[in-house]
Amino acid sequence: MESAVLPSRPHQLLKNQVVAKEGTPVFLHAQLFQTTDKIVKKAKDASKNVAATLNLVNEFNLSKEQGGFGLPRFGLQNTIIANTCPKEPLCPRTKYRTMDGSCNNRQNKDWGRAGTAFQRILPPDYTDGVNSARGLSKSGSPLPSPRSISFKVIIDRDRHYDNFTILIMQWGQFLDHDVTHTPITKGKDKSDITCCSKGQKREARELHPDCMPIFIPDDDEFFGQFTQRCMEFVRSMPAVRPKCNFGPREQMNQITSFIDASNVYGSSVEESKELRSFTGGLLKATTAGKTLLPPNPTECKDTSGTHFCFKAGDSRVNEQPELAAMHTIWMRQHNRLAKELQQLNPGWSDEILFQEARRILAAQMQHITYNEYLPIVLGRKFMETFGLVPRKHGYAPGYREDVDPTIINAFAAAAFRYGHTLISGNMEAYNKFGLVEKNLRLSENQFSPFFLYQPGGLDSLLRGLSIQPSQKFDRFFSQELTNHLFAGKNRFGMDLVALNIQRGRDHGLPGYNKWRKICNLPLAKSFDDLRDVIDEEIIDQLRVLYKDVDDIDIFIGGIAERPTAGSLLGHTFLCIVGDQFARLRVGDRFYYENGGLESSFTEAQLEQIKRTSLARIICDNSDNLEMMQPLAFVQAELVNKRALCKSGNLIPKMSLQPWKNEPVWT
Repeated sequence: MESAVLPSRPHQLLKNQVVAKEGTPVFLHAQLFQTTDKIVKKAKDASKNVAATLNLVNEFNLSKEQGGFGLPRFGLQNTIIANTCPKEPLCPRTKYRTMDGSCNNRQNKDWGRAGTAFQRILPPDYTDGVNSARGLSKSGSPLPSPRSISFKVIIDRDRHYDNFTILIMQWGQFLDHDVTHTPITKGKDKSDITCCSKGQKREARELHPDCMPIFIPDDDEFFGQFTQRCMEFVRSMPAVRPKCNFGPREQMNQITSFIDASNVYGSSVEESKELRSFTGGLLKATTAGKTLLPPNPTECKDTSGTHFCFKAGDSRVNEQPELAAMHTIWMRQHNRLAKELQQLNPGWSDEILFQEARRILAAQMQHITYNEYLPIVLGRKFMETFGLVPRKHGYAPGYREDVDPTIINAFAAAAFRYGHTLISGNMEAYNKFGLVEKNLRLSENQFSPFFLYQPGGLDSLLRGLSIQPSQKFDRFFSQELTNHLFAGKNRFGMDLVALNIQRGRDHGLPGYNKWRKICNLPLAKSFDDLRDVIDEEIIDQLRVLYKDVDDIDIFIGGIAERPTAGSLLGHTFLCIVGDQFARLRVGDRFYYENGGLESSFTEAQLEQIKRTSLARIICDNSDNLEMMQPLAFVQAELVNKRALCKSGNLIPKMSLQPWKNEPVWT
């Protein structure tokens, strides 16, 4: 993306080869942020808007508050940059979702749409009120380095749940990749930017304006041995503000906000066309002795050059093998649905078969999320209090046109990253006898999903997901995440915790204390006031790192909290994550339990969808998995014994008979 302030810089950087080199940690990290020309164009428009706001601030000598709160009263529609305002989408009446999420809300057609800004619950806290990342403490001195915080607060210790499987982490990541994807700034021709050189921050003339590298302190025992003093970090692309007005920088969600299986189908018509076979409503697949995702030759391949990385609805599919396995079973599930629907309705066209299978699959993903996943993460009490528990039978009223389901910035950049605490440093692949046959080190298998090509590879990963315990929600992280992230074949990588802290600052997320207040905890006046939700040992560490309690970053404060009773999460992250899923429940016109709408399922169809479980999805779409516990997120035990996959009683099966002669929309 070209900077509106320094338009020639990215061109010069590319010319001078100041770009990420293949095989380096920064290159692998950048693969998470693939984007399209359309998204880059939107970001360029947003960059012009931010630059215009800064010009007004400087020209009229406006205060931080005037720039951040006063200028948004003025729109861009009658200015020379009015052409940066997005056009309102056309919204035909249909029972199917649009691919980009537009038109879900008939009054606010951009709510939840791909390529639009995240919404904010609290206003941004930028250093200059408009654009500069949050970087100063309450006293005016620089905030501590995110790596210093990670190095001194985060500990590598195995603390796992006795009752939950690693599937709880994996579903969270798969779900996250359905609702949020923040693109980062790119150089000319979408090249990957690098901000460090030979372990040091680049000189100013070589530094892209959106570089925001993380300083590694001299006393860092790990990175110090490699003389590294600089960790790569590039700012998120800006987004046009929701009302197309002057004001502070916003960040973009380049995928739809809804739980709509965009990670299976893509978030645009163009993306979906690349994934469809246009025969029988099917998605493309490749057969390598078994059905796998289609190859993506332009991304990555194994050392022999015979196996390619995969292509799916979300570009992060290859991040690690278990995520690719999850994508694989849902691609297979779509094709299972399409084939069965064609048998029931032989007159249906490819388009109708595709849309009906997509509609059912998205509903199944929603049901698993609200019926199996969220009761564990949020807790049953929270779910019941806010009406989020699916009904056992029939419709559940609740759709509200006045609720904006757009993903909250703090959810994407901090709170839902709680799942990073659940990650294990290795992935265990199990054989059919329940024994570990292979340990896959995370850092060596990122963007290297080739284990899926091996005979039995998919099933052994699925067994591992249903047996290996999940790590706990806490401040304990494997060094695979804090020292070796995206290391590949290199001796060191990046630090996920430091990246999360820096991303929150990049987005201008206010400090942890302000989130406490909005989530109905007392505003902490001193570090001692944190004792209500944070243990004394962690408070002592925070006191050393931060000069004021108001300086604490939201991510580090959130993961430092003790879990609330019946939930995985601490109070503040429970508040933010719970609020988001409430919005995705009541603000989605296509939510599967809604009745009385043209998009609604019949009661007979809904009854079958509610028979869906993740265990059944895994059973039906594995290669040859014979056993599975009915509650996939819970360890197999006395009340959750593994059952034969062919058993329709213990692991209920869904019938598509209610879709026979389903009215079609052309």
